[in-house]
Amino acid sequence: MGITLSHSSALHAHRTLRFSQTDWRSLNHAELSKAKPWVGKRWGKLQFTEKHWCWQVPSAACKLDVLVGNQRDRIRMQTVCNHVCSSALPNGSVLWLDEHANVVSPSLMFVQMAEIISLPALVLLGYELCGNYARTPDNPARGAVLDHIPAITSVGELQEYVDAVVGLTGITKARLALQYISDHALSAPEGLLATMYSLPIDELGYGLGPVTLNERVLVAQDEDPLPGRSKHRYPDITLGIAPVGINYDGEGHIDFRGLVQAVRLADRLEGDKRLDAQLALAQKIRSIREKVVDDNRRDRELIVSGRIVFPITKEDLSDDYGLDELTKQILKTVKYYYGIDTTEYESAFANTDLTRDRKSLFEAMWTPGRADLSSRELW
Repeated sequence: MGITLSHSSALHAHRTLRFSQTDWRSLNHAELSKAKPWVGKRWGKLQFTEKHWCWQVPSAACKLDVLVGNQRDRIRMQTVCNHVCSSALPNGSVLWLDEHANVVSPSLMFVQMAEIISLPALVLLGYELCGNYARTPDNPARGAVLDHIPAITSVGELQEYVDAVVGLTGITKARLALQYISDHALSAPEGLLATMYSLPIDELGYGLGPVTLNERVLVAQDEDPLPGRSKHRYPDITLGIAPVGINYDGEGHIDFRGLVQAVRLADRLEGDKRLDAQLALAQKIRSIREKVVDDNRRDRELIVSGRIVFPITKEDLSDDYGLDELTKQILKTVKYYYGIDTTEYESAFANTDLTRDRKSLFEAMWTPGRADLSSRELW
């Protein structure tokens, strides 16, 4: 009989679950039922103290989104936003959290978020839900991102739900967004790049999708490749326009920070400790060199396998129009090596208004806060 969290509050709850390494698939199904106050007879702040409530705390700045079955079941608080759903929901649409709270499923939440955020933001969210990373619940725009976690859903599951549910406002936009979302994004930058390349030009993307993320590419035909060599490579993003892709090399791709720390430590210590630190420094230098060598081999092996993969760095994305410049290089490559007419895609740069708006959108997603978008519009 708990409150059913929905929309942005459900997203906050699911991010909380992912950050705590909780498998949402282990949650029991619940019914959309009337919630009753568990302290006193009327709804108020007492229900949402730490003693009773483990989820998003309602406030004037961030209202609690709840789902109710009819107008009579609305929670009468100024800090609560009630969403009335009289439609029959597919089984599994509501999940039990604890004695005071339920939450809508990831699939229903995705459809609900389509009601309140833009199409690009919804696609970006889709990559997060179908990928192996999650944004922090309390500061999704600027806060930490947790990597190496299971996906909360998949494109197939979202599509199946959208096809089954009826009568919800966000269905049309959710169905459209699913055309531009793919599974298996391993990081937030991958999800962002995939969003920009899969979205059509009139939605401020580059229109080079559909994209494939972390595709397994056979690069060694021999049954047993040479020692230390990989049989398969996994380009971060493969574009739909041609066998061309992108690898994102983030700040931690090569551990320069660790190298600097190892140098300082070896310089500071004395005696046997200094010798141990010097050995550790030599190992760090070898590991960095091995990474550089492997990256070069990867690029060569992919070329031989018929793939041209462009490396891109955090600095490229931080530069004004850096992603535009990379995309122009991709289009020139596609045109020169594969003979593909890129005139349609070059219109993404010929239109100055589109270029300006695309830059604003990208800045809002890459460095949120610089662009004039509210958190509710984007996140």
